[in-house]
Amino acid sequence: MLGLVVWIGYLSASGQFPMFVSPDYVGITNSAWAGGIMTVTVTTLLTFVGFYIVKGAVNRDYTTGVGQIMSTTPLSRPTYMVGKWLSNFAVMGITIIIVMVEGIVMNLLASAERFDLWALAAPLVFIALPCMGLVAALAVLFESITWLRGGLGNVTYFFIFMAMIGSGSVNTIMSTLGTPMAVNPYTDITGYQIIGESVTHAAKAAYPEVTGSLSFMGGVSLPDPKFFTWNGLTWTPGILLSRLVFLAIAVGLVMLSALFFDRFNPSRLLLIKRTKTRSDAFQPITTSQAIPVSNVHLTHLTDNRSHFRFGSLFLAELKLFLKGQRWWWYVIAAGLVVAQLFTPLEV
Repeated sequence: MLGLVVWIGYLSASGQFPMFVSPDYVGITNSAWAGGIMTVTVTTLLTFVGFYIVKGAVNRDYTTGVGQIMSTTPLSRPTYMVGKWLSNFAVMGITIIIVMVEGIVMNLLASAERFDLWALAAPLVFIALPCMGLVAALAVLFESITWLRGGLGNVTYFFIFMAMIGSGSVNTIMSTLGTPMAVNPYTDITGYQIIGESVTHAAKAAYPEVTGSLSFMGGVSLPDPKFFTWNGLTWTPGILLSRLVFLAIAVGLVMLSALFFDRFNPSRLLLIKRTKTRSDAFQPITTSQAIPVSNVHLTHLTDNRSHFRFGSLFLAELKLFLKGQRWWWYVIAAGLVVAQLFTPLEV
């Protein structure tokens, strides 16, 4: 996933996912332009891909049996679902941070304009993050509803995704036909319309003959582009409030998912494959006789052992991580690492 995010960030920051005002008006590469194009890239692509990446956190607790353990604790349904939403949101947020850092580095290296951190980062923070929060909430909601946990839910979300980006497409088509539509930030989840309207106004200010609208598509090359300067979005109260509304909707979806969540009720558990038959389930378990052991000595715990020690925890986790592999597996892995260190760069 991280590799995919880095690749997407590179394609967008390097202009391989070109954003332009049709037919051939392109913004000068500055901080605002890099932030805008990366925001549109993230919200358009990760809104679709990200859902399928984070979906499965609840199902993992079903299949591993961890959920059945948690069901015996006082953990409430809303608390559990909020935790899953925050974990999904954290994963999606990390992708935004990666794209942001990548855009900053590439903008510093490639742009001849003055670097403006606010212009580059603000669209990713105020538009992309709330969008990812909504996607994370939808993933939790789908997992809380039994019939949406599997393939049907994956297909259903595809149509929801098309509806999420559909409003921006309708606006673009109508503007191209000469019937511009007013941008409503409360229906523009991906921010495509908001950024598109601002970019189009900047293009018309430089070229009054502009009649097209924002276009965003990969693999398109403009042989003779006309350049203009876009200094970024003007953050109005309506735009900022709409982002808060989307976050509020995400929280509402999480609370709704708590109503559908069965809290790992075995009678409603449909995803775990039962390998035992009913007759096997009622077979008595043979028990062995307890063997008395003498001369048992328990080491007294000193005060320093009751404190948290990162080194011991890290070593224990490392042993668990490496457990179960044959010795030759590590020899081959080490050989590959050594080969990378001593192989010439031309190879």
